[in-house]
Amino acid sequence: MKRASKPAADIVSAPSTDLAAPPAPVRAIRDKILAALEKNDVEALRIPIDWNEVRPLFAKSGTFRAGTDPIEILKSLSFDGKGRETVAIARAILAQPYVVVTRGPVTLYEWPAFARRPTPPANEEEARMRWACVRFADLARGNAEGRPRPTRIGIASDGVWHYFWSED
Repeated sequence: MKRASKPAADIVSAPSTDLAAPPAPVRAIRDKILAALEKNDVEALRIPIDWNEVRPLFAKSGTFRAGTDPIEILKSLSFDGKGRETVAIARAILAQPYVVVTRGPVTLYEWPAFARRPTPPANEEEARMRWACVRFADLARGNAEGRPRPTRIGIASDGVWHYFWSED
């Protein structure tokens, strides 16, 4: 009997701030998300969400009933219940450096880099910018290392927005 092989570990690049380096589809969806965030209304995120064939993941499977409106999910995950926290966090995340995560044949561009490549912040300003990527609800819920879980955005090299969540 053959044993199932253990999945290969993710290969994570060094952090990068070079926004010209990701493929055009990644830059396009990132720009579309940022344009939506400029409106300061979580409802504007519906355009980049619907740009995907499959909706991005916002929480672990089973957290919300199938078919739940994605904007309602984002509002419910936001401390204020209106999505303002969600908009602020997404903006803070996309202002951070990113890493390239290779998982088998899939290449993802993930913001913020420090979520996968934890390093001490260089200064107090950088520390504040990092804390801006953590949902209020996640402050009490640590990750495997005991640190608060930053929210992450993952976009595949083909431009598909895979997730916007703080799950491990």
